[in-house]
Amino acid sequence: MIAAALVAPVVLTTGSGTSGGASCAETLLYERHEYVARPVSPPVVQGVAIGVGVTSGCGTAPANINIRSLRGVKPAAAVGLPGDASAIYVRRGVCSHAAAEALLGCVSRSG
Repeated sequence: MIAAALVAPVVLTTGSGTSGGASCAETLLYERHEYVARPVSPPVVQGVAIGVGVTSGCGTAPANINIRSLRGVKPAAAVGLPGDASAIYVRRGVCSHAAAEALLGCVSRSG
């Protein structure tokens, strides 16, 4: 079960503002805070393993997953999943309106 969670895909919101099909964003609960999956560009550099969070949403059952710090970003602002440099989990309410290209800079200044 845990191995499946480590390679589970992350479904991200598009944020395009167009009225197409509905999308959803997987969430992560870590240290009593909720984080939302967001695409990021350019890819992020991950740091060290910092703990275990619980992912849920998008029709999937809650699952424990290892999480990592992000280089230059406090975990209070955003964290990453092992092996996925194209998306990060951003704490709800942090950099909510930042585009993928500006997200890394925004979370680096937050937290």
